[in-house]
Amino acid sequence: MTSVWHKQFKRSAIVIAAALLLTRTCAAQEIRIGVLGLFHPTEIVLMQHDKEVLSVHSKQDEATPSMVLNGEPGHRRIAFRLQGNLVSAGENASTQWIVTARDGGPVQFEIEVPGKLQRHYRGKLILLPHRNQIDLLIAMDRETVVASIVAAEMEENAPLEALKAQAVVTRSFLAAGPHHLDFDFCDTTHCQFLKSPPPAVSQIWGAVEATRGMVLSFHGHLLAALYSSRCGGKTRSLHDAGLDKGDENDDAYPYYSVQCAWCHRNPLVWRRHLNQNQHLPQPGDERQRIVGVRQWGWSALPGNDYTVAADGSGWMIEGHNLGHGVGMCQHGAMGMAASGAEFRKILAHYYPNTSLQQL
Repeated sequence: MTSVWHKQFKRSAIVIAAALLLTRTCAAQEIRIGVLGLFHPTEIVLMQHDKEVLSVHSKQDEATPSMVLNGEPGHRRIAFRLQGNLVSAGENASTQWIVTARDGGPVQFEIEVPGKLQRHYRGKLILLPHRNQIDLLIAMDRETVVASIVAAEMEENAPLEALKAQAVVTRSFLAAGPHHLDFDFCDTTHCQFLKSPPPAVSQIWGAVEATRGMVLSFHGHLLAALYSSRCGGKTRSLHDAGLDKGDENDDAYPYYSVQCAWCHRNPLVWRRHLNQNQHLPQPGDERQRIVGVRQWGWSALPGNDYTVAADGSGWMIEGHNLGHGVGMCQHGAMGMAASGAEFRKILAHYYPNTSLQQL
């Protein structure tokens, strides 16, 4: 017969184990995003958002707030500037600044890159000098990251089921693992676009909450799901887009080529001209396209599905898609949703042989 003490000890052990599991789960849900790196900022301005109080700590003294933004005169904005191997704020300088709520948790705040952009975020902000610029890293709850990316990738008025599908593929990409060494993900096309989080009452947050924790998997492995804007009528496999690594890994998702009825019914045509001194990427080869547009700008070749005709001064290009064409077609997903398809059907169409699972 089990003693009372043993029963109590067992219950306590279960409670402690559950608490540890919850702590680990919560920690795993926090994602560090590098933001605004494309601007290579050497100066940024920090401001309140919705009158939330910001506590600003130096790495040298994390216990005591060096500065507070509370809306009072002299406490409404802080300009941070790169100063050699330090980031200065007025007369203070540090190797790292940390911005949180009063209790050390996440907070809403505004960031301005003077003369270029102003955006608001929710999370814990870290500022540090790195390679002649100020790096801005934001530790955010995973679902806040998902909502912020969906808001950047689709319009608020997109069909709800398409927003749900976008939320799942976004979360899958994040859950599959980091893409950077110093932080987890960036806010560019290298990872996924990320802008300000949408309002809590928005349809986007509704889609995120309705699919909370849902991800795609293939052969038991999380899928870092790829997607693009418009496929041109048929999505591409990794091999078609020149993105396969040529390995024999059975666990690597091949991204099957599937028909897209919406893009087929709504054809897109774009035309561009490349000069003779510009290297012509092979049509369909996404790696070559990326190399080219990094030199010429993203609008030079907005997609990799195109035909080429020579003229006297170079090449006339006619294209039919936007992006790499691999995985879910966002416009196709919106078209399916508008026709009554539920998000599970959309995902099954663009990612055949995958499974939905809960994190």
